[in-house]
Amino acid sequence: MIDRLYTYAATALVAAALAGAGAWRVQEWRWQANTAAADQQRQQAEAQARERRDAQAREQRATADRAAGEHAAALAALNTQLGDARARIAKLSDRRCLDAGTVGMLNAIGKPASGVGVRAAAGDAASAPPAAAGPADDAAAGYASERDAAEHIALCRASYAAVSGQLNQILDIEDARVKAAAVGQP
Repeated sequence: MIDRLYTYAATALVAAALAGAGAWRVQEWRWQANTAAADQQRQQAEAQARERRDAQAREQRATADRAAGEHAAALAALNTQLGDARARIAKLSDRRCLDAGTVGMLNAIGKPASGVGVRAAAGDAASAPPAAAGPADDAAAGYASERDAAEHIALCRASYAAVSGQLNQILDIEDARVKAAAVGQP
């Protein structure tokens, strides 16, 4: 009887060991299947996120290209208007409009105390060293004519329109980028 008891106990131990090994193997298979499914879901989510980012980048480039084209067209129209204005300004009289003190005060506006201001392009007349005052120099002559004042006003208006148009284009692009980023967020 005791021999049978040992046989049953040994059989039970072997069965328990086999059951434990089988359960261990089944759990390993389940873990591998769950891990593979999780990896596949993660890869799909990454691919979708990458596609969304690529689509947003394409949309931003298209918006920027469209804005650049619109800005170039606006600048061309602005240059045409400025050319027309200059032609009409040339017909104005050369009558004295502003005296030397007023011209000097207006020329001093915007000049930094340090002497370092906004740099002009290399080919721009503003980057050239100042010429000696001669009779053609309005400030040296002591006055600015109606023609001079109108020319400066036209240049200021054209420059303002160009810069404000470009700034608005930049703001539109940034608004579109922020809106696209907000839509893409979960």
